[in-house]
Amino acid sequence: MKTVGITGPAGSGKSALWKAISGLKPVGDVATVAVPDPRLTKLSELHKSKSTVYAQVEVVDVHANARTAAAANAKLRNMDALLIVVPGFGGQNGAGALDAMKDELLLADMGPFENRLAKAKRDPSAKAELPVLDAALEHLNNGEFLSTRTWEKEELAVFSALAPVTMKPMIVVNNVDEDGLDATLDAPGFTVIAVPALLEAEVAGLGPEESKELLGAYGVEEPVMGRVIQEVYRSLDLITFFTTGEDESRAWELKRGATAPEAAGAIHTDIQRGFIRAEVVSYEELVAAGSWDKAKAAAKIRVEGKDYLFQEGDCTNFRFNV
Repeated sequence: MKTVGITGPAGSGKSALWKAISGLKPVGDVATVAVPDPRLTKLSELHKSKSTVYAQVEVVDVHANARTAAAANAKLRNMDALLIVVPGFGGQNGAGALDAMKDELLLADMGPFENRLAKAKRDPSAKAELPVLDAALEHLNNGEFLSTRTWEKEELAVFSALAPVTMKPMIVVNNVDEDGLDATLDAPGFTVIAVPALLEAEVAGLGPEESKELLGAYGVEEPVMGRVIQEVYRSLDLITFFTTGEDESRAWELKRGATAPEAAGAIHTDIQRGFIRAEVVSYEELVAAGSWDKAKAAAKIRVEGKDYLFQEGDCTNFRFNV
């Protein structure tokens, strides 16, 4: 399960966005939400599955219970991706707020890197870290996020203990009102989505059909959760694969380029350890066939080995022996 942190300047609507995504009242700071996927709903219907289990994402309102900036920064370091909320409502332009947030995030990384560099200079065994830390600090001091440069594997190993915030995928949420859905925000290097967070928060507790109808009246075709997840998956380079049958239909997240045994490990380490083969069919072919059994009868299901790289929408059944 991936964890997404919501951050932004005061008054930008962070809590409203958290509520819009989670469907909950803003009490506490963590919500586990199901990733909407109509493909999984279809697979469950096809197989009359007893249960349907969607992939999940943990969404954190980073500042809700953080009493200090240091506490908030510590939370940010534990996130897989960040949503940066900037105010675009009431005629505001969020460009200035975004620039201020960029400065805050740069400063959040400078401190730990400066401290680590000072310690490394006193530690003969850390001599190899010095050029890496110097290069990182130079990049940060030039106002550039660490993610804007390609780093070698050995350099990233030096970074790992510091968990730099500016290495994380970031999506800018331009928090607009109902009249600003077509507003643009100049944010080079960032993916930007315009969201009427307050409006979506107000309908978050309604049923999916009712909320869709109300949002549609304002020209919002897809709720914020779906759009955020699409961008989070894209930024983290994730794909979705499925297991489906009478007992359960389930969606699983996976890093793009993962092999069949790695996909098996997403379900359980025992399946990865005892992997024999994967039976695979694309979502489109499975739906066209009408069920797993019908796809097998039509010879649509392939048998793949350890070198197979899983693709978006693959439906699978693993054979293993432990």
